Amino acid sequence: MAFPLVTVLTAAPGLISAATDIIRAIKDKKNNPTMPESEKLSEIGQLIEKQAQVIEDLALNNRNLALAVRNNRIISFISILIGVMACVLAIWM
Repeated sequence: MAFPLVTVLTAAPGLISAATDIIRAIKDKKNNPTMPESEKLSEIGQLIEKQAQVIEDLALNNRNLALAVRNNRIISFISILIGVMACVLAIWM
């Protein structure tokens, strides 16, 4: 089931912003000299998992957006055909 176009377009900037924040946090953790290596490594791993989830959500939303656009084009094409057929029938009869 495709999401409405407004929902997808509204969610995309938030997901991109979240991914950017996660990348920034990973860079900050990577450059923090006061943390032990094992703790730093586990936190970076968790942040990478969160980043992967955000990217997956964005990809799913993009796929749903593409499906919604395709469905709208199909419906528009069918509507145009019905309109043309109705005009031809109205003129012919």
